[in-house]
Amino acid sequence: MLERLPEGETRLESILISAAALEARVTELAQAIARDHDSPDPLHLVAVLKGAWIFLADLARALRRVGGPAVHYHFVRATTYGTGMKGAQERSRQVRLEGLPSAVRGSTVVLVEDILDQGFTLAGIRKALLDDAGARAVRLCVLLDKHLDAPTPEVARLRQSLIPDYVGFSVPDRWVAGYGLDAAEEFRDLPYIAVVREECFR
Repeated sequence: MLERLPEGETRLESILISAAALEARVTELAQAIARDHDSPDPLHLVAVLKGAWIFLADLARALRRVGGPAVHYHFVRATTYGTGMKGAQERSRQVRLEGLPSAVRGSTVVLVEDILDQGFTLAGIRKALLDDAGARAVRLCVLLDKHLDAPTPEVARLRQSLIPDYVGFSVPDRWVAGYGLDAAEEFRDLPYIAVVREECFR
C-alpha cells in the first residue's frame, strides 16, 4: 500500500522512512541486541519519554520474536527542547530528568532513544544512569542518527563521545516527526518518519 501524508496537511514535506522500512530495521536491531546480551539476567531497556515509546514497544516485541532475552522495561522522562526548536549555535542545554530507575544498579542497560540530534539529552541520561542509578554500562540504541550540517565545536565534541551501539537510520539535518517523534506535540502517531516544514513552527 502506498503511503501518503495526511490529506490537506501542509506542515509536512515528505515521507523520509516508510513504515515497512521501520519494521524491517527494528527487527534487525533486535537481532543485534539479542546477540550482544551475553548474560543470563534479564535485559534492562531504558526508554526516553515521550519520543521513544513507540520504538520501544516495537523493539520489545521484535526481541521476543527473535528469541531474545527476558526484558525489564524502564522509562525516563527528559525535558530538553520542549515545544521549541533547537538553536543554530547552541553550545549546551540543561536536561531535566524524572523517573531514573534504581533497578538497573550493577547491570548493563540499553538506553533507547528516538533520535540522536545534538546529544544533550542522551549524554545527560547516560551520565545519570552511570553515576546516579549505578548501571554497570550503558549501550545506546537510537532509531535515528542525525547528521548535523554545522554543529558548534562543543556539540561536535559531544557527538564524538556519543557513538551509538545500535543505529536504525542516519538522517539529514532536518526536523522529522512520526513514529513517536513530534513537532510541537503533533504527529507522534504517524506510522512513518516524515520531514517537517520548519517554517510552519517558527
